[in-house]
Amino acid sequence: MKRGLLVCLTLFVAQPARAQSRAYVSGDLFAEITRMSRTTVTPDDIGVTNTAPRDGVTGGGGARVGAFFTQEFSLEFGVDLGKTISDARSLSVPIPAGITFPFPVPQFQARTSTRFSAMSVLAGYHPPARGRVHAGFRGGISLMRTERTSSSASVTSALVFTPVPPFTVPVPSLTVATRDITTIANGLTATLAAEAAIEASRHFAVVPEMRVHAGGLGGFVLRPGVAARWLF
Repeated sequence: MKRGLLVCLTLFVAQPARAQSRAYVSGDLFAEITRMSRTTVTPDDIGVTNTAPRDGVTGGGGARVGAFFTQEFSLEFGVDLGKTISDARSLSVPIPAGITFPFPVPQFQARTSTRFSAMSVLAGYHPPARGRVHAGFRGGISLMRTERTSSSASVTSALVFTPVPPFTVPVPSLTVATRDITTIANGLTATLAAEAAIEASRHFAVVPEMRVHAGGLGGFVLRPGVAARWLF
């Protein structure tokens, strides 16, 4: 009888321990690979497609908080900030129709830049661990802030009458003006992630991971990285 009561008490105490949730915080570093949709014009000497987003590779970092409600299921909130992807090239200034310019067409430095920042809420499923490696798969939504900047140039023309004795000769004059156009877009995008947490101790793990943001971006963003996770 006493032995039966002891077994029941042991099971009663152990059950909450297994179901106890564990909170964690983590910091991460990642590489960012972007592949965007675009329309191009060839040749594009006047920069018709200069405002198109550029593909590129950069880096970034972030911070996350979350909790394991069981060994298999988790919920995480995170903020990840990517660096700016920039591009620059020399383009000819578009000359207004009907103007004949006797000199070489002036050029300007056309610049474009793109930056992605994400705030994500992801639910996770974690199969049983194999030794010290605990795999995980996450999915959810991200509020993605996209900041794009592009430069353009325009010209104004005028006739300047220059005295060339014994005549006054009209000479066309062009004034080049450049401007930067910044577009900021905020939207929801789908996010998928896979990870392999390598447990260094009960309270610390190194977590290689891969995240993909797609939908509503006109392309997709890959973020392979590694995180340091502290569990409580």
